[in-house]
Amino acid sequence: MSRRAAAALLAVLVAAASGERLRAQEDLQQDMQDNGPPQVNGPAFLPWLDDTDTSGPTDAGPSGAHPDAAAPAFDPARLALLPELRVGVVMDPAAGDFGRVAPLREALEAGLRIPVLLIAYRDLAHLQRAILAAEIDYAPLSASAYAEADRDCRCLEPLVAPRLPDGEARWHAIVLARAGEGVASLAEIAGRRIATGPRAALGSRLAQIAAAAAIGVDLGREEAALIEHPDPVAAVLALIRGDADVAFAWSSLQGDAAEGYSSGTLRDLRRRAVETDGLEIVWASEPIAGAPHVVRRDLPQEIRRAIVAVMTGKEVAAAVSSGGFVPVEARDYAPVAAAFPPDAGAASRGRMTPLGGRD
Repeated sequence: MSRRAAAALLAVLVAAASGERLRAQEDLQQDMQDNGPPQVNGPAFLPWLDDTDTSGPTDAGPSGAHPDAAAPAFDPARLALLPELRVGVVMDPAAGDFGRVAPLREALEAGLRIPVLLIAYRDLAHLQRAILAAEIDYAPLSASAYAEADRDCRCLEPLVAPRLPDGEARWHAIVLARAGEGVASLAEIAGRRIATGPRAALGSRLAQIAAAAAIGVDLGREEAALIEHPDPVAAVLALIRGDADVAFAWSSLQGDAAEGYSSGTLRDLRRRAVETDGLEIVWASEPIAGAPHVVRRDLPQEIRRAIVAVMTGKEVAAAVSSGGFVPVEARDYAPVAAAFPPDAGAASRGRMTPLGGRD
C-alpha cells in the first residue's frame, strides 16, 4: 500500500462528520485510480467510498430517493453522542461489490442522521475481531460468531435479526429419530449412531451437543458415535437409510407439519419428495433468532434505540432484506450461547450472511 493510501485510510477511520472525512475519501479514491486497490496484508479492511457523493455527506439521499432530494441534515445532538457510526461488513474489497450493501449504509445514515462509515473485512474472523477490538461499532454476525465473541468480552448486544425467507422470525435445532425404535427423548440418544451436519454447524450439531451436555449426556466422549455429514439433509437421509439411529437438523416448527413445516431440513426433504412420515422429533431447542446485527454495549443507548427503529422500518425491509428485520435480545440466543460456554476452546465462527440469514 502506498504511503498516501495508508494515510488516507487512517484519516477516514478517525475523521468525524466534516470536510476532513470527505477529503480523506477523495485522496484514497484518487490513489486507487492511480495505483489500483491497496493491498492489505493484515486484518483486511477498506473504508466505504461513495462515488456518487460530491458535495458532502448531507447531500446523499437514502436508496431509491430522487437524486436531487437532499437527506436531512445531521443532528447536532446525535453527533455529540457519536460523531460517526462505523459498520463492519464481510466483503472482498478487490471485488468492488459495494453496491449490495449501499442500502444499509444509506438507511442508517438517513435514519440516525449521523455519518455512517462502512468498513469491509474479507472474512468473518476479521470482522469478529474488529468489533471485539472496538475498531467498529456495529456488525452483522452469524449467531455463533456473536455467541463466541460475547463469551470472550461480554461487550456485545444483538439489536435486530432478519426474518427467515418464509417470514418466520425464529427457528429451532431439532433431534430426529425413527418412530418406535426406542429413542423418545434427548436423554436416550446416548450410545446411538448420530448423524450430524458439519462439525461447526450450529443448528445441526453444536446446539444439540450443548443441550445434551446440560442434562448429563456428554456426546464429546462419544465422538465416534457422531457421524459428520456435509449438511443436515444428508444427515437425515442417513437416518432414513438406516445408517444412523438419530439425526440432528433444524426447523421453523411453524406451518404444516405434514409438509415439513414452513422451513428447515424436513421441508427441504419434502421438496425433494423424500418420505419423512416415519420420523419423529424427539427434542427441539428453544426458539433461536436469525443472524444478529450486533453493536458494542458502550454505544450510547439513544443510538442503539434509533438503530432498532431504523432497521425494523418498512423502508429498510424493502432496501436491505426482503423479509425485513425484527428486534432481538441476548435471550433470543440462549441455545447458541450454551454451545459456546466460557471454558470452551476456540471454535469455528460459522457461515456469514452479511445482511440476512439464519446462521
